[in-house]
Amino acid sequence: MVAIAPLVRRYRFIPERITLHAEELAYLWQRRRASLRAPDITLPDFTYLQERIEAHLQGLLVAGDELATMLDGFLHGDQRDEAFAAAWALLRSEQPDAARKVLEAFAAARGPVLDGFADALATAPATHTAPTLQAALAHGSPAHAAAAALALGCHRQLDARSPRLAGLLLDASPAVAAAAWRAQRALDSTPGTAPLPFAEALREPSPAVRQAVLDVAVWRGEPWVLDVVRQLAAEGDEIGLGWYAALCPADEQDAAVALFAGRPLPQRTALAARLGRPAAIRAVFDWMADPDPILAAAAAEAWERMTGLSVEGERKALPAAASADPLEHDFPAVVFLPDLAKARQHWATHGERWLAGGCWCRGFDLQSTMTSEAQHCIGLQARWDFAARAAQIGTRLLVPPVV
Repeated sequence: MVAIAPLVRRYRFIPERITLHAEELAYLWQRRRASLRAPDITLPDFTYLQERIEAHLQGLLVAGDELATMLDGFLHGDQRDEAFAAAWALLRSEQPDAARKVLEAFAAARGPVLDGFADALATAPATHTAPTLQAALAHGSPAHAAAAALALGCHRQLDARSPRLAGLLLDASPAVAAAAWRAQRALDSTPGTAPLPFAEALREPSPAVRQAVLDVAVWRGEPWVLDVVRQLAAEGDEIGLGWYAALCPADEQDAAVALFAGRPLPQRTALAARLGRPAAIRAVFDWMADPDPILAAAAAEAWERMTGLSVEGERKALPAAASADPLEHDFPAVVFLPDLAKARQHWATHGERWLAGGCWCRGFDLQSTMTSEAQHCIGLQARWDFAARAAQIGTRLLVPPVV
């Protein structure tokens, strides 16, 4: 008699699928980081991205007790977003042993990988991690202390009076200082706390530090912010230029457009679009007629971003540079030139309304109101800029996530 032994499954899941879910989760988290302040990502886009991230997490949790073994290579690797994916999934499993493995890997992490662990610890439940994070803040290396402060701040478990945090704000390492300022942004302004060292930190040459410092100042509604970003913009500082475009008052719009007109492409048109003032619409209208196809095409994109109206016209291949490789000659970059007749028609129909408005994005005037319809149509950058202008007049509406 011939007998066949029953199949014995080693796993209750397909291991290759677990790896695929982890890879997709890492990729989508990187996209989320890039999308958080993007001018062309809307709130529905971002919500869908979050849903995809959560779906891949649920796929990982199917592995149950085997998850830590399956993700060990990601957890101890050298890629930021892979480390995040592994750490976040293990923390979301809410198993003490899984959290212990994450904290051990966190203690050994360095550089960008440590940033991945900070993201995971900041966005996953802190049930099993808060005591270790408090210890890392008090006694860990500056990098680990800043990462722990960021995570604790996001969980509302960071003491604003922490002397260690105060020291980290002016740390010699730009990465440490930037993380500490991001942690500071997670805190509300607490009465009785020492003034923050804004002036000293803004002298730091690192753009990441200046961005983090100005983020704190903007969302706290510091009254000196506009003066500082105006000065930084005049000096050509990219962080200052961006914030000046966002916060520029109506009576400075002509000066702002003149300043932006001296910037190289594509920054010139991006700043004008972020400004969104009537002067910016007029300037972009003129730039669309420029003989430089790159400027004209970039202006058409800025026009659509402000007015919500497309003027896309002829497709034009750009000549390849003399130093370009054969592939670039065979497949040159292309742009879409604006249809000037359509742009003139739009101006004739809507120009008077645009000139009478305040701050335009996707055809919505965001000077003082952001309607429900606008929230679904404008990019996240415009959403946060609207809230930042409100913060400058003492109204706290919403703030972008720290992580």
